[in-house]
Amino acid sequence: MRFEILPGLPPYGPMAISFTKNGAREHREGLVVRFYPMASEPWVGNFIGGMSACNAVLDHPNEVYVIVVAQGEACIVDPERRAILDSMAWDTDQVFSIPSLGLVIFQRLTDFIAIGADNAGWLSPRISWDGFRNVEVHETDLLGEAYSPVSDAWVPFRLDLLTGQCTDGIYEKEMARAVRVSGGKEAKTDPSLN
Repeated sequence: MRFEILPGLPPYGPMAISFTKNGAREHREGLVVRFYPMASEPWVGNFIGGMSACNAVLDHPNEVYVIVVAQGEACIVDPERRAILDSMAWDTDQVFSIPSLGLVIFQRLTDFIAIGADNAGWLSPRISWDGFRNVEVHETDLLGEAYSPVSDAWVPFRLDLLTGQCTDGIYEKEMARAVRVSGGKEAKTDPSLN
């Protein structure tokens, strides 16, 4: 075992290391994780996090680091150095670990982010106006429904997990059909700007 989520801050032992944007002056409990490094003693991290309900701890695809998602805020942790190496997203709604592709996918409100073993990855285009539902991974595709307030409907989409490309995102389709209005009249626009 490399890590475990604890039910709260331990009442005894060394103090937890707090990871927060507000620094040492913020003292509240977040997502509490105990790490078991290979070359040092176990330690506890307190991740204050962001604003969503998504909490998860999973292996990084490189199997050295750990990914912590605390209330939507996703970061890469080096358990040996007791440090956050990078932050990926502050608004994560769901996380998908896909070992067969060596990827971890972060679902946000309107798009997706992926990272691989070398920390390279992709950011998808904006797919939804406001949220997703019925999201599932099928081999190298991520399928789901994206919300459109224009048609007040959930519209199917397919995201290529290898490239981050999505050709049927409702947001881009509806924005491409949008007409610029100026002073209450339809304005002529340069098509190269759309």
